[in-house]
Amino acid sequence: MSAFSDSVEPLTSIEEGTVSLPCRDRLPVVSCRYLLSLDYDGTLCHGDFRKVDPRFFDCLRRLRKHGVRWGINTGRTLSEMAQFLPELELQPDFLCTRERFVYMVGGDGSWHAATEHNARCHAAQFAMQRRMQKEWDSTLTALREACPEAEWHTSLTDPLSIVACDSATMDQLMPHFASLLRAHPDIAIQRASRFMRLTDARLNKGSVLIYVLRAWHVPEANLFLMGDGHNDLDSFRAFPKSFFAAPASAHPDVVNWVCTHGGHIFPDVPDALEKWAERRVFPFAKSTSHS
Repeated sequence: MSAFSDSVEPLTSIEEGTVSLPCRDRLPVVSCRYLLSLDYDGTLCHGDFRKVDPRFFDCLRRLRKHGVRWGINTGRTLSEMAQFLPELELQPDFLCTRERFVYMVGGDGSWHAATEHNARCHAAQFAMQRRMQKEWDSTLTALREACPEAEWHTSLTDPLSIVACDSATMDQLMPHFASLLRAHPDIAIQRASRFMRLTDARLNKGSVLIYVLRAWHVPEANLFLMGDGHNDLDSFRAFPKSFFAAPASAHPDVVNWVCTHGGHIFPDVPDALEKWAERRVFPFAKSTSHS
């Protein structure tokens, strides 16, 4: 993925259309030194009411003066996130959607799409989709025969994806895609709870975040990551020197991976953020003020 040298246009993404996002304040005068990247469902917000713990925003307000910016890295679409963002006390500085598209706030507070980057991602995904459609259809036919009791359906808006009735059902279905992945190492599965999609293996939550870090010149050690789904593991793998964490409610596969690879488990985002700030932000702020 390229650095942030792309042209930026009002929120137009080839695959996601033109979407209006909430107005927000100008970016802080302090340059970006640290970056928070958070999954949305099951991490930043929980349940049907999509409530975010107010302690998160309290902590974020204290961190802003130290050059901390934050964003949401999700498998959801831009239009879905546009519905949820007005409910947040503080608007994010960037959005990564569908594990591949980038939207960032400029210095004047306006949102922009990373047009060229998003176009490249769209082209790669579309090429993979055309190449794999027939084999995907035959795989789903075999899946229906192998698991007739499982409740799932294909997504109308994402041709190479399925939605199961719950996460446990998706656990049951996932092994049936193993042979497809072995035969095609250039494709991957992005899974979050009961949702999954087939993607170009180069496109994931880690690769899209590389773009954002390069845009604001943030070193890996100054990155905070938190997520609860299998698709969050790509960002954890991409940045092993970052502070990465999962909520205790995450899928057991995610919890086990995080625990065995030097990550952290916390009850929720505010607890994780406070601990990260104590270790990575405040010591540096004190040393700078003393010098």
